[in-house]
Amino acid sequence: MKVKHLLSAGLWLAAFSMAGAQTPAKPAPKPAAKPAAGAVAADSKTLSLGGGSGGGALLTRDELRACLKQQESLRVRLKEIETQRAPLDAEKQAIATEQQALREAGAPIDDLKVQADALSARTKAFNERAADLTARVTAFNEANRTGLQAERQRRALDKEREEIDAQGAALEAERTRLVSSNQDMLTSYNARATALDSRVNNWNQRNAQWNEASSALQGEREKWVSSCGDRRYREDDELAIKRGQ
Repeated sequence: MKVKHLLSAGLWLAAFSMAGAQTPAKPAPKPAAKPAAGAVAADSKTLSLGGGSGGGALLTRDELRACLKQQESLRVRLKEIETQRAPLDAEKQAIATEQQALREAGAPIDDLKVQADALSARTKAFNERAADLTARVTAFNEANRTGLQAERQRRALDKEREEIDAQGAALEAERTRLVSSNQDMLTSYNARATALDSRVNNWNQRNAQWNEASSALQGEREKWVSSCGDRRYREDDELAIKRGQ
């Protein structure tokens, strides 16, 4: 604007200095042709929302207004989605930490299972021995034998019964110890495992919803780039929109 102003002042001074000089009249300038409908004025700068060369028809002011409104909406929604991602990632890490802690807490339970399996095997052998003794005692009683040899056999059977009774009592005591001493640990572990499963399922649902929302937003953004971001518009229209016109 300053350059144009200086040029205009110079022309005025030249005209003033030549006042009184007779010069032939100049023909009137040819009127400028009116721009065709939809054409851009020579001094109207065009821009692109996408920053590129743009393509397709020039955006009208109403189209530009809609594109700008949609652009702002996409920007707000993108910020919201990005804000939602951080807590999900933090919770994912917290869940992984709890999973590791639960695995470590399960180590004593694994040892308990080993002890329980060993006890189960000994109990099975005990039951087989007890059943065998019962059968031999029954056979001895049915034989109704007497004499010194029969008495020795009776005492041997009684002694074996006492051993089996003692073995059975020891097995029962060990079973009671395994159950009672570790019941609290099992209850606590199972409660933690159940809570963790529920937490994982809840996180998976929310993460799936986030992925769907993110994918939908990406689709809308690509559509906006095609219909708005890759088309040019008049800078004057943008300024007018900002003025509320």
